[in-house]
Amino acid sequence: MKNNKKTHIFATMKIIFNVLIVLSGCSKYDIDKLELTPEKTADYEKQIEDALTKLENPEITVEEKVMALQEEAVGYERLGKYDKAIELYEEILKIASTNFLALNNLTAIYEEVGEIAMARIYVGMLYDAYKNDTNMNQGIVGDAIRILVKNNEFDIALNALEEYARNFQSEETSSFISDQYEYISRMSNAIE
Repeated sequence: MKNNKKTHIFATMKIIFNVLIVLSGCSKYDIDKLELTPEKTADYEKQIEDALTKLENPEITVEEKVMALQEEAVGYERLGKYDKAIELYEEILKIASTNFLALNNLTAIYEEVGEIAMARIYVGMLYDAYKNDTNMNQGIVGDAIRILVKNNEFDIALNALEEYARNFQSEETSSFISDQYEYISRMSNAIE
């Protein structure tokens, strides 16, 4: 019973942490527009320092290690130290291969720096891991379509959208599906 409670608490903490990252004031695709004030710099450096302190604990659990690595990676990402953030996100994936935050942020970093082929790899992993998650699938499908289109993979983008439409067609999703179809068509026609 105690293990189930601990697992539930960890899952809840993970969701809260991911929501806080998303709501932290920086869109994952506007990293370069983040105004890095001295105060924010100090906050991110403290976040990294706190994470490193947690990681020094010899009794740290796997879940706590992943959380501390996420905190450290996000701190480096916000500071614009993408190489270190990438290294840490990849370390997280060695522990938890479908970690949403790591896959999502690796996709965002590689897209931001113009390495679309690498963004394509990570958004593909993200899509495969979460495409059936009704809480996250629309955002993930939108990300996947945008990156596939940037990589001129229009047929694959269309297939992803069609799969989404088959599985999640509703009144709420019809506008999204229509907008995405129009986007793929417009971008495909611009190439021709």
